Amino acid sequence: MNNHLIILEMANNHMGDLSHAKKIIKKYSSITKRYKNLNFALKFQLRDQESFIDKSFKDSNDKQIVRFKSTFLSLKKWRELVNFSNNHFDLACTGFDEPSVTKIFNNNKFKYVKIASCSANDWPLIEHIYKCYKKKPKQIFCSLAGLSNDEIDTVYSYFKNRNVKINFFYCVGIYPTKNSDLNLSYFKFLQKKYGRNIKGFSTHEMPDEKFSSSVAIGLGVKVFEKHIGLKNKSKNYNLNDYSVNPEEFEKWLKNINNAINVYGSEIGRNKNIKKEKDKLKTFQRGVYIKKILSAEKEINSKDVYYAFPLQNNQLSANEFSKHNIYKTKKKLLEGLPLLKKDLSIKNNYSKVKIIRDKIRNFLKNKKITIPVKPRLEISHHYGIEKFYKFGITMITVINKIYCKKLIILLPNQKHPAQYHRKKQESFFILYGRVNLKINKKNYNLEPGQLKTIKPGEVHEFSSRTGAIIEELSTTSMVNDSFYKDKSIQKNKARKSFITL
Repeated sequence: MNNHLIILEMANNHMGDLSHAKKIIKKYSSITKRYKNLNFALKFQLRDQESFIDKSFKDSNDKQIVRFKSTFLSLKKWRELVNFSNNHFDLACTGFDEPSVTKIFNNNKFKYVKIASCSANDWPLIEHIYKCYKKKPKQIFCSLAGLSNDEIDTVYSYFKNRNVKINFFYCVGIYPTKNSDLNLSYFKFLQKKYGRNIKGFSTHEMPDEKFSSSVAIGLGVKVFEKHIGLKNKSKNYNLNDYSVNPEEFEKWLKNINNAINVYGSEIGRNKNIKKEKDKLKTFQRGVYIKKILSAEKEINSKDVYYAFPLQNNQLSANEFSKHNIYKTKKKLLEGLPLLKKDLSIKNNYSKVKIIRDKIRNFLKNKKITIPVKPRLEISHHYGIEKFYKFGITMITVINKIYCKKLIILLPNQKHPAQYHRKKQESFFILYGRVNLKINKKNYNLEPGQLKTIKPGEVHEFSSRTGAIIEELSTTSMVNDSFYKDKSIQKNKARKSFITL
């Protein structure tokens, strides 16, 4: 993206009134036309009327539920609004549930898809977004408010490992945001860590704040998201504390070069994590029980559904991850919220992170050059619990008509016997000592030594000291590894991936 993009976030400020929405679009379109050096897009929010709010809360007086219900548009009006808007702006939309996400991806008028901060680690929704993306790719933006450094790592790794075209937004989940809570320097921290994937700044400041954008420009922000709307006294339509009116919006654009007390720090940003998490919980979905569950039952996605709101002590959709194993402590009834106190939770992904950290420490000071932000492939042939006895980690540098990989063995680790039908590979030892067995013949290799393994040759290898092997080979193919132990071949979950 060569020029700066300004996303005008309408959210629910159309008030469910089509004529009012059109007035907003016309007014802001007339303003943006005067700024030829900037690109603009208009963004909506979409929630499925039938499934987003749990049926037991349809008559609730909760202010968020009342707000959502009062601003729902009929399908006919929604289509008319989208068609009208497309004549004035490029379009973006945030979907907060699976049916809405499907509608957005299937509508050619939407150029951008946005993931809200409250959904950034809503894994059922994230995985549905990826399924839609595979069928019909669009540019995806994702806000990161309220996420810890480890949570941001996980979200980034998920999309990077799937080659999804995505840009992330720095965002503060406090509405409205005071200047002292902006901590815009955290954007630079994120950009240094994740590179050009960190593009945007989603703002929630007071409407008269004009200077933070200039600081953001200096930090490298290319995309801004600003909440916009129009007041209407006769219909009692007012704006919330972080949405600008047309006059404030134009002042904000004009004062992009000003800066006052907005730089902040990483420490300042992190102190607000708990506040942001508490606030974002009011927007998150909870996990509800779809059918009666017996005691000691392992729960999967078919046993539950996700709906708004998230109740006290309820497991959130954000927490319902395929990397966790959930078991009931007692019999649970259909339609009730799935409470944490009724579950035993075992986290497997934490073991992947521990392995990554051990590999980082092992590579430290070894003077081995590795790619920037590489994907670490973890092979745990007999399960992750036995990884430190049987397993390896690999970094693929290139894999085309020729292939280069770095194979890392931790001390006392062993790779079981296997062979390739097509691939020919050579092991060049960069660090440590390796015992390589080819067709039952032993070779003790040290740094600087090279050994070639031909197609069909059964080989296994291990290291007492730990080792780093440079593997040079013909093309590496997924289905070209055959293990002597057939149980390994049957284990479809023998690999995990994470950014190193």
